[in-house]
Amino acid sequence: MKAREVDRRMRLLAERQHGVVGRDQLLAEGIDRQAIGYRVGSPDWVLVTRRVLRLVGAPRTPEQRAMAAALDAGGVLSHAAAAAVWGLRGFKLDRLHVSRRRGVTTRRSRLARLHVSRVLPDHHCAVERGIPVTTLARTVVDLAATEHPNRVEVALHAALRRGMRWDGLAEVVVELDATGRPGIGVVKRLVQRHYGRPALGSGLEARLLRALLDAGLPEPRRQVALGDGSQAGQVDFYYEDAGLVIEVDGGWCHETPADVRRDKRRTAELVAAGFRVLSLSEDLIRADPAEAARLVADARRRTLGLACDPR
Repeated sequence: MKAREVDRRMRLLAERQHGVVGRDQLLAEGIDRQAIGYRVGSPDWVLVTRRVLRLVGAPRTPEQRAMAAALDAGGVLSHAAAAAVWGLRGFKLDRLHVSRRRGVTTRRSRLARLHVSRVLPDHHCAVERGIPVTTLARTVVDLAATEHPNRVEVALHAALRRGMRWDGLAEVVVELDATGRPGIGVVKRLVQRHYGRPALGSGLEARLLRALLDAGLPEPRRQVALGDGSQAGQVDFYYEDAGLVIEVDGGWCHETPADVRRDKRRTAELVAAGFRVLSLSEDLIRADPAEAARLVADARRRTLGLACDPR
């Protein structure tokens, strides 16, 4: 292969991969070891590790570091790193995890925490933002081995909002259940608790729902469209028997004065339509979820005798 064609292929590959390429990839492209070695000593390429080259001038980003870790280990981003690549709230590319199939190679990783898996079929892997990662469903299951169950629950709902299907998650659980995988019991319990229901909108909603159930309250309907049925009329929780709407006021979704005005107008419209609205602050839910549940119980008890559904 001529030198110009080698340079062209390497640059095209680097452009698709956040500025880095792997030696194994280059060999698979038909570029021989001598040509690779020559470019390592050129002004255009530098070594990240013995197995990964970086194009000089390519922006140094978290995505580039993540891509380099996957190439170096011969695997895919997984666990918290995959959650960050998928954009699940609360995860950043500051903890790199890479998973690979057992038997592929014995190489170690200098860039990430390495997980060697007996079961990592192709349908558990994907490409997101140009980076090889575990699928959303496999990522949720993997997180159960390294993260607190409450954090896994939040990630599960975020993955559902991102497009994960319930049946896809259930399939991964079945495939991994027989392996004795750490955390699989956590995911099975979460699937049993939430299967088929709408995804919660935030970690705060998950925390409040746990508090309501712990207090012995019946489970409310979640993410319900009231009023005219539009997205603007969607509420966090709804006790239909009492006509009681529960709204979680998280600061992250009230970032501008316009957001606050919109929410106040929506609350006024719900009250005018005959619904009873209880708003609970982020501070209260985080500091004392049991007290938040008590307020809900009191509001529901007071309204049950007068409840009506104006729809």
